Amino acid sequence: MAYLFGPVLSRRLGLSLGVDLLRHKTCNLDCVYCELGRTRCLTEARGRFVPPERVLWEIGQRSHESFDFLTFAGSGEPTLSRDLGVVMEKARELVEVPVAVITNSTLFNSPIVRREVSLADVVLPSLDAATQSTFQAINRPAPGLQIEEVIEGLRRFRSEFEGEIWLEVMLAKRVNDQEVELIARAAESILPDRIQLNTVVRPPAEPVEPLGEEEMERILEAFPGGELIPDWDWRVPERLSSNIQDLLSRRPCTLEEMRSALDLESGAAIKYLKILERDGLVKRVVDQGRLRFCSGHVC
Repeated sequence: MAYLFGPVLSRRLGLSLGVDLLRHKTCNLDCVYCELGRTRCLTEARGRFVPPERVLWEIGQRSHESFDFLTFAGSGEPTLSRDLGVVMEKARELVEVPVAVITNSTLFNSPIVRREVSLADVVLPSLDAATQSTFQAINRPAPGLQIEEVIEGLRRFRSEFEGEIWLEVMLAKRVNDQEVELIARAAESILPDRIQLNTVVRPPAEPVEPLGEEEMERILEAFPGGELIPDWDWRVPERLSSNIQDLLSRRPCTLEEMRSALDLESGAAIKYLKILERDGLVKRVVDQGRLRFCSGHVC
């Protein structure tokens, strides 16, 4: 399908069926850490990038499948789509799962954008800077975007939104780690339900460095109640890899069935499946509307 992707295995959202309302890499930021590479279309202008009726048709076609969230995200900044509100509203009539939006937070100074995104159950915004110089260094915004307005927009959104806000802070060594105290104060003023600290563990757009686990543990002290979400140890223990493949060679399993059989936490199970799938040792199939995983040799 052209406008849906996944379900993606997400450590934050479980099985997430993604919705992309943009042309590839259309964004108002050009973040140095973006795993999708450089922004091709750097713009502040909202517009129509894909046919909304086609997107809704695709959602209807997949609505019977098993996934945890319908997530508006994709290859750029979803709030740049002026069809976001309409598609979200109609999509909620097609699926029974919660709706999430992953956003860079830059357009929350717009009452229209805040109203549209408020249709979600969970919003995952980001905040990587507290001063304009660091905003320029890590996010490389389109001309005219100001970090003070971004932070104020997030505060306004919090005052209007009754769902959950999971605020992500992406940190890169010698780019924005020098102002974690200021970012922490700004994050606290937004009153998110969760603050999730991340660092650059996947190949970024530019050669920036991640922070180590010990460094991130120290930084976490500035964010009371925060949590760390990076995957520094991106591997599967050998014995566990064998156990997973043995289980899936006998019968295809859903994520929940695999977790239960091997006594794994949800985040760990998702991580291991992503690695094994990447390495071709595990494959996915859709059986009677449910996503199942099986051994790559017998699937």
